[in-house]
Amino acid sequence: MDKTNRTLAQVFLLLTAAGGCANAFAHHGVNPHFDVSKDITISGVVTDIRLVNPHSYIYLDVANGEDVVEAWGCEMGGASLLRRNGWTEEGFAPGAAVTITGHPSRTEEFVCVMNTVDLADGRVVRTEDLIRETISRPDEVAARLPDGTPNLGGNWISQVEIREAPGRGGDRPAPADGARPNQAGNERPARRGGGQQISQTEAGIAASAGFDRLDNPRFHCQTTNIFVDWTFNQQVNTILQTADNITLNYGFMEMLTRTIHLNMDSHPNNLGLSQTGHSIGTWEGDTLVVDTIGFAEGYLNGNGAKHSEAMHVVERFSLSEDGNRLDRTYLVSDPLYLAAPYEGSDFVVRTDFPFQEYDCEDLTQ
Repeated sequence: MDKTNRTLAQVFLLLTAAGGCANAFAHHGVNPHFDVSKDITISGVVTDIRLVNPHSYIYLDVANGEDVVEAWGCEMGGASLLRRNGWTEEGFAPGAAVTITGHPSRTEEFVCVMNTVDLADGRVVRTEDLIRETISRPDEVAARLPDGTPNLGGNWISQVEIREAPGRGGDRPAPADGARPNQAGNERPARRGGGQQISQTEAGIAASAGFDRLDNPRFHCQTTNIFVDWTFNQQVNTILQTADNITLNYGFMEMLTRTIHLNMDSHPNNLGLSQTGHSIGTWEGDTLVVDTIGFAEGYLNGNGAKHSEAMHVVERFSLSEDGNRLDRTYLVSDPLYLAAPYEGSDFVVRTDFPFQEYDCEDLTQ
């Protein structure tokens, strides 16, 4: 995410949009749907590509040894992340030969999750591979506004893992520091803040009882909460800043919009409850401290842990000296559903990649 020029493999990738596909293969999460203990390799010709969020799909016809053509569908990463990594819908027309490695579905025939695409010219690419440089930091950015306030305005994205797509047999770079993109949307245990366990009260446990993984809001093209979705799946967020308000527009799923009121000393009485709550911001030196209450009951994560209407979140936003990195810590308390508060942290970096609507298209049906 810095301005250092990277030598990138000149890989121009597959993916051509053909006509509609009769069958839609959509899965959320790898382990429940795909048998990661089994590796498969299939070779065939492309019949269709769907670059959509939350998961893209490549479809191909595979001839087996009995001269029977099998129609396969293989899940890939979401369209937003693929496009930012340089994937396009050009370069491979229907009929292009590809080889895919991956893991088979646990329940469906001719369905897989893709690990790599091995192209006919010897190039090997994965959905997390950087095919072409698309994201860079703006060359010039004012770290402060004319009144001296830190300049938080602009487009921001969580740190991505930069990998060049190697040729056949090429060594892959070691993973970069930071979290590796989770293309399939796997959920981790109910932990935040460096592995801190969420400790629930009896009321919290009761509220979370009966949760089914398919209840995860993400599986229904819905957002989760103000802290998880700020960096999840590395979507581009945008911040608008004035003297009175700071507006945070989240790029993940249906867009969350938060208004941080800088011109209020206290929360109003009789707040209407919402997923984003009511936020008041104050500057403590160069740190923006945001106090938020007024939440409707909702999820703390995708594993079913819930928060009540009493949840209280305190965030602290700090801008780097050059204005290109925005760090956030948050402290979450809830006297009804949490036996103890917990904290977390994340950061985003400036990007000149445009903010785009997520346009979730769940192909499950």
